[in-house]
Amino acid sequence: MASIDPTAIRAIFTAAATATSWQRTTLGLSTRVDHGGFTWTVQLPPEEGKPYISGSNGWGGSTCEYIEATWAETWPIIDAAMNATRVR
Repeated sequence: MASIDPTAIRAIFTAAATATSWQRTTLGLSTRVDHGGFTWTVQLPPEEGKPYISGSNGWGGSTCEYIEATWAETWPIIDAAMNATRVR
C-alpha cells in the first residue's frame, strides 16, 4: 500500500480509541483494528509520545508504516489503552 488516505487514517485511530484489547510488548502497548479489509496495528510508545500506525496485514501481504496520531487523537487512544489494561 503506497499511501493511506487521510480518512482511513482517522478511522484507524478512531477504532483504536475504542479498542478493548491491548497487548503489552517491549515496544509498548499495541492493539489491532480492522479497516478497509486490512488488520492495522496501532502502537503506543512505552515511555512517551504519540500513538502510531505501525503496519497492516491483509490480503496481498503486510506493510510497515509509521503514521503518528495527532494530539487530539492521542488522548482517547491512551484512555482506551489504560482502561483495557487496568488491573481490576
